[in-house]
Amino acid sequence: MARKQVEEPHDEDAGVWLMTLADMFSLLLCFFIMLFALTYKDEEKYVGMLTKMGDALGGKSQLEKKSGLDMVSENMQKFLKDNNLLMQVNLTSDSRGVSLYAEGDMFFDPGSADLKPDIKRLLRRIAEIIKSTPYRVIVEGHTDDTQGTMDKYPSNWELSSARASSVVRYFIDEEGIEPYRFSAEGYAGFKPKYALIPENRSKNRRVEIIVSREKM
Repeated sequence: MARKQVEEPHDEDAGVWLMTLADMFSLLLCFFIMLFALTYKDEEKYVGMLTKMGDALGGKSQLEKKSGLDMVSENMQKFLKDNNLLMQVNLTSDSRGVSLYAEGDMFFDPGSADLKPDIKRLLRRIAEIIKSTPYRVIVEGHTDDTQGTMDKYPSNWELSSARASSVVRYFIDEEGIEPYRFSAEGYAGFKPKYALIPENRSKNRRVEIIVSREKM
């Protein structure tokens, strides 16, 4: 009687468990990265980390939303465009945050730290945007490089500081925003955006409102 031959098991699936183990380790790695990201205070880097992780996994980003500062910039840009202010008011983003500033004498008359009535409409809209965010706000005052004759302010240091403080007081007193969210800084004419030539003096006179990356 012929002996029945026992077939040897195929080993084609022998390495399947290794793939499963590798997948499990990948998921654990993603889990710990997310735990780390949740404890990180920098929202921009947090969003970027989740985006890269989603790309690495071959799918869509893990967090498909815009950061808070992106929304601040978009809302300000829309307001400026809707009110034909794009030529008078500049909006930029840098390492500090979202910065809005108007060149020349849009905020104040020469030698004065009293806000012009017409500028309050712009400040009111900025206040609405600030109220909807958790970020700190820096207001900087800048003059040009000349020293005019001023009875009230002995130098451009006092004038630039007074102008920054005037904007901060508006946000606090008239818009009801918490005082601890603000800082007012005056730089006189020593932090120009443009070369120190007579043609650029009006451009260097400005107030900058910076919605910073630092949260409260």
